[in-house]
Amino acid sequence: MMYLAIPMTVALFLAFRALHTKVRSPLCNPVLLTIAASVFILSAWHIDINEYRAHTQIFDYLLELAVVALAVPLYKQIHQLRRQLLLMFIAVAAGIITATTTAVVITSLLRVPEQLQASLASLAVTTPITLLVTEQLGGLGSIAASMVILIGIVGAIVGFNTLKLTGIKHKGAQGVALGGACHAIGTATAIADNETSAAYASAAMALSALLSPIIVPIYYPWLASLAL
Repeated sequence: MMYLAIPMTVALFLAFRALHTKVRSPLCNPVLLTIAASVFILSAWHIDINEYRAHTQIFDYLLELAVVALAVPLYKQIHQLRRQLLLMFIAVAAGIITATTTAVVITSLLRVPEQLQASLASLAVTTPITLLVTEQLGGLGSIAASMVILIGIVGAIVGFNTLKLTGIKHKGAQGVALGGACHAIGTATAIADNETSAAYASAAMALSALLSPIIVPIYYPWLASLAL
């Protein structure tokens, strides 16, 4: 049965991507629907998730290539990005600090365990970097990774509409918001929109990966000590 794992997953994604292209609704996000359908199928057929993961390991390597491919729109807009590099540094750093502060404040008010709080302190960055930072903070990587994916999916669904409702219509600003807050999934959404948003989203995601391992391990312990 597991020899069908890769064809099944690819077929589901292609089908849902075709649906998304036809319907053009953020609720038809192909990543979200593929995850939901895969979970349903695995549960219905009583397939162990570890067995499924072992037979779809190739997706991990393809993901690395996909992340590298995000540099293409960045390269196309490199001259424009250079002029605003400092502003993007400031915006991404502010986003990281805001995300960490929000996580600490909410978890402190809810009096959640310290380990869970540490797991939620570094979510403004893509999954591999989140795992490294979370481990350094003493959190649980599985929770952090799940939350990063959830944030990416939610951002892909409501990101553009939320930004438009708040009056943020500049394509570059929208790209920075999606890339910085919603990581690879948000950047993929920006790529589907236009090249300008895609370039800024790719740059923001890269800057977030650069700044989070520097800012969060310093800022979080200090902030957590104040919240105690």
